Amino acid sequence: MNYYEFLSFKQEALKYYPEFIYLALGIGILGALFSIAHIVKREEKYARMAFYSAAVLAAELTLLFLLLARYHIGLAEVSFINPFEGGRFSIFMPFWVEKERLLFWLWIYSFMVLYAWRYGEKPLASALNLGSLVFLIAIFITGREEPLPEMTALVEQYLLWEMRPFTVPVELFRSLMGKYYLYGTWYMWLHPPLIFIAYAAFTVNFFACVAMLIKQKKSYDTIAYAYAKFGYLLLTVGLLIGYPWALEAWRGTSWWWSPIISASFMLWFFYSAYLHARLYINDRGMWKITAMLGIAGYLSVIFAYLVIFLLPGVHAYV
Repeated sequence: MNYYEFLSFKQEALKYYPEFIYLALGIGILGALFSIAHIVKREEKYARMAFYSAAVLAAELTLLFLLLARYHIGLAEVSFINPFEGGRFSIFMPFWVEKERLLFWLWIYSFMVLYAWRYGEKPLASALNLGSLVFLIAIFITGREEPLPEMTALVEQYLLWEMRPFTVPVELFRSLMGKYYLYGTWYMWLHPPLIFIAYAAFTVNFFACVAMLIKQKKSYDTIAYAYAKFGYLLLTVGLLIGYPWALEAWRGTSWWWSPIISASFMLWFFYSAYLHARLYINDRGMWKITAMLGIAGYLSVIFAYLVIFLLPGVHAYV
């Protein structure tokens, strides 16, 4: 694939990507409006519309990821020269890197929202649509134009160089090799998705904890606890899988007390405290304490996400 063929492929593969983002945002706004109407008026028709909005959003996001899969496969067909070791290599990009991180998080969350309706707590299930809208606004602001902007730019630079290979752009090849080794590791295909699925579960837990703090209904606690257990299991496994990655990535440096590591463990300890407090839920005052721990835990999720992906370091590459 040469430079002009790649530009043609990118235009064709991503022709409807912005429209999909706009459509998702529109569905999210409608779902949020129906949810608010149901919470305020408690009418069944608004609950049905809130559920249908959540279902349509999950389906639309699935179609969007099928579109993205085609683009990822196309990028993987580009073959790069390896000037350092000889031969050639290609890169298949995961679906949870660069600006697709929030999109993957939302996609998983959208199915968890649908599953939450099985508990029969319609006001809470409706309120979960508000979380979808927040994600969509963040995605719309940060990445509605084009997915994988960093990798796409590297591919375009490389294909331009292939047309006129008069010098060897060392930094370009180092960046490409860095992505090749990073995304070719087995833990890259397990550690991040486990963490993001856990984040999605903690998002549901957050809304249930807020509802529990307001209403103190046992059913809200049941929902919050179920999603917290699921998220905690995935978070723990994900952190353990990430440990060899950390050893390799920060080899020879004192990384144990870095902000990234500290934020990750702070998140884990918050949900450990939540689950431990949940054992005493029937004791006096534990409803409020448990709910507040769940809310604080989700604030630590946001903090950990910002630290891990915005501060300089190994995670900044993804």
